Amino acid sequence: MGTHLPPVVSAEEAVARGWYDAGTAERSGWTGAAVAGELSAPEMAVLAATAALERSGHPPDDVAVLLHASTMAQGPEAWPPQSYVQRRTVGGDAPALEVRQACNGMLAGMELAARWLTADARPAALVTGADNFGLPLIDRWRYAEGAGTDRLSVLGDAGAAVVLSRRGGFARLLAVGTLSVPALEEMYRGGLPLFPPEQSLGRPVRIGERLRRYRETDPASSAAARRSLDAARLALGTRTLAEAGVTADRVTRATHVFSGGAAYLESVLGPLGIDASRGLLEFGRTVGHLATCDHVVGLEHLVLTGAVGPGDHVLMMSNGGASLACAVVELVARPTWAGP
Repeated sequence: MGTHLPPVVSAEEAVARGWYDAGTAERSGWTGAAVAGELSAPEMAVLAATAALERSGHPPDDVAVLLHASTMAQGPEAWPPQSYVQRRTVGGDAPALEVRQACNGMLAGMELAARWLTADARPAALVTGADNFGLPLIDRWRYAEGAGTDRLSVLGDAGAAVVLSRRGGFARLLAVGTLSVPALEEMYRGGLPLFPPEQSLGRPVRIGERLRRYRETDPASSAAARRSLDAARLALGTRTLAEAGVTADRVTRATHVFSGGAAYLESVLGPLGIDASRGLLEFGRTVGHLATCDHVVGLEHLVLTGAVGPGDHVLMMSNGGASLACAVVELVARPTWAGP
């Protein structure tokens, strides 16, 4: 795997510049956000993919498919960012597909890639993800305001990449799966019209307000949707652990969406029997919610810091939009790129 994490702008600086509310910063615990400036999301994906490919040892011809995950706009409208990434990394004529699963994008891409490799003679697949939230219509410091939940996060920029291989590597993907929760679609829509598309109206994207509006206008449906989310997450996590042959007590650490505080993390990991302390709450607070890149950046952080090593297991539990994703990874060796 490989990542590109831009420099971090501190919450203190954001407050001083009037971008971030001081009270919110104190309550949320977020200390900064990675900010890419004018470096585009696809360019960050290329940087991450270049590192991942070099670390993997796979030549471009080995790659059977490229899957690029994203959350927000990547460049010109009606333009294929996945082809940009392919052209500047592996080239060739293998299928290049875009995955739009919000924060689950890279894990969903890993599931698709794993399935692809069961049917293709070539031994590798490349999964990339990237977002730059420095967009005119989204406020990285205030996007979640008004939600009335524990998820007072800020948005960070990043690129990430994973090479899946049938030849082996420093870690083994034991199990990966996704699950849909269609009831959440309305929660994230928040009563907004479908046409014309919001971005064409020049209207700011305020996710927190959408969640609040849905909760206030239809509290019964909102509560039911959240119960469906909790039940589905528990079912998916339980199923994925079982498929991996790993019990909760053998999960050394967990990656998750960098969005929410201690209560959110407890709601994600607690029902599975995994203590929230095994998550990455404090690390996530230093870089912001990296959308589809949280899990890969988080896993690389665990490897580089020595928090996990050979024999350890990492649970990757994600939610995004109206879907969930989960994976279990076993570390089998310390990669040379992580140092001694």
